[in-house]
Amino acid sequence: MRFVEKTVAGIDITQERISIALLKLGKNGPKLIKSVVAAVPAGAIKDGNIADAVLLSKAIREMKVRNRIWTNRAAVSLFAKPVVMQMIEMPKQMPPNLTQFVNGEMKHCAAMPSGDIVLDYCSVGSNKRSADKKVLAAAAETKKVTELVNVLGRAGFSAEVVEPAILSYLRAISDKKIGGRSGCNVLVAVLRENSLTLCVLRNGIVDFIRTKEVRQKSNSGDLCGWLADELAEIQKFYSVEVVDNTGKWEITVFADTAQLPQDAEGILKSKIQAVSLQVRTSKDAYLDTIVSGQTAVSPVAVGLAVNLLAAQQDDIRLNLMPPQIAQIREAKRDMMVAAIVVAATLLLMVLAVAAPAYMINKLSGNTSGKVARVSVRNTDKMVEKNQHLDGKLQVLSDRLDSIAKISASHSDVNWVQLFINIRNATPASVRIVGLSCPDGQRIQIDGLALSNDAVNLFVSSLEKSPGISTVTLLESSNQEGQKGFINYQISCKLGVKKGKEDNVS
Repeated sequence: MRFVEKTVAGIDITQERISIALLKLGKNGPKLIKSVVAAVPAGAIKDGNIADAVLLSKAIREMKVRNRIWTNRAAVSLFAKPVVMQMIEMPKQMPPNLTQFVNGEMKHCAAMPSGDIVLDYCSVGSNKRSADKKVLAAAAETKKVTELVNVLGRAGFSAEVVEPAILSYLRAISDKKIGGRSGCNVLVAVLRENSLTLCVLRNGIVDFIRTKEVRQKSNSGDLCGWLADELAEIQKFYSVEVVDNTGKWEITVFADTAQLPQDAEGILKSKIQAVSLQVRTSKDAYLDTIVSGQTAVSPVAVGLAVNLLAAQQDDIRLNLMPPQIAQIREAKRDMMVAAIVVAATLLLMVLAVAAPAYMINKLSGNTSGKVARVSVRNTDKMVEKNQHLDGKLQVLSDRLDSIAKISASHSDVNWVQLFINIRNATPASVRIVGLSCPDGQRIQIDGLALSNDAVNLFVSSLEKSPGISTVTLLESSNQEGQKGFINYQISCKLGVKKGKEDNVS
């Protein structure tokens, strides 16, 4: 059972900067305890994608160490291009395989790459009327998302959630600008990098979402005019196509890295009819978050951390964590369990020298004492207890005999050092899920690898390990149901050494 950490990190990565928000779950909800912002190193990111993973990972690790951020749990904004987000209306008759249906709809998008993609979706709309139901889906290239998660892993963070920035931003401001409002359509526009994401919420529910690329503008005034046209187009669509439209709008524009003019709010108000219209930048956007009043921080980073701390069943959540990474992490947990079992076995082997006689004598003495104290009227209970103790003695004796056979078959092997050598020989792309010693002369290793080259590298490393004379690859094949993984089985014959100085040490 894993203890739930009360402190988590939200990591927002853009073309220009890295923002980390550290939140702690308190009695009154999430509390911001630390925020860190640093510039992206030159050459680490290019055109919205990671160009130098090592350089970016080093920068994030330095932020973590320098600011004493000890937590490992993290959620990260989806940093990759292209990213496709789409609102899909459900047909009257629900498809039998919803995942297959959504995947087919997303592949129709021209911006979606033809290669391997990672996709996630969630339902939105009324729970009472199925005709109102929609699905919000997001997709990106698996390779790019995997690279992002690996960058955080090398930096000391274990990413559990990879989420589109717009959803994190909505979560960060929902309490003050969305959840408490009624009677108006809420239009949120987020300018990040070279893209504009427009999102409409009605009665607190996402009703429309669209992402557009921002074409190069000659000046900030042109950008502001183009933004006003996009907002007006959304209003016009709802006035014509939506029957129960209220006609009232509350608009929030968050310009993350885009350069809007200083009087952008005034320009937009002169062109857009709205009950309320605000323009926020990275300098004051944190004032709208649920941790407002603290130091300046990315609202996206706040929303990411809140995702891990205060999950709500009715909240929109997408997680584009590649399934391959989840499978590797599961294999790691199995490997840890196997290591614990091996450690317990070694402990029993150490105790096998002196403990058996002591334990058997103690149990026998306890049994004799109990027999002497039992009265004639409790004869049945005495017999039952003796049978229970005899069973325990038999199990203990059998277990000690098994351990003694393994130890006696190769008494010249330093088992502790042998297991350390095997661990040191294991490449990063190989996972051990099972260790066994079937006959005392060989160690059998079972596990998963990302490629046959990784398996061959593991075999070569084992052949160089002290205490192992020969290494035989018994099996190396694709594992059914585990796309991209190699199932391997290796047999290692223990080398017989003469003299203590030749032992594995």
